[in-house]
Amino acid sequence: MSTFFSLGVAPLTFPLTGAAIGLWGTGPVFVASAVVCGLGGLAGLCARDLRRAELPR
Repeated sequence: MSTFFSLGVAPLTFPLTGAAIGLWGTGPVFVASAVVCGLGGLAGLCARDLRRAELPR
């Protein structure tokens, strides 16, 4: 989930990120990005099926 959010969703938000940096600067935008990535990791930790997933034998 963390990889999905950081590598899958991030490229889709590049135009919005650029506009946000123009308005508020890099600091708040980086903090918001870190929060989104953290929430993606938290979603993965909260999903019981993902935590118990195993490779097939």
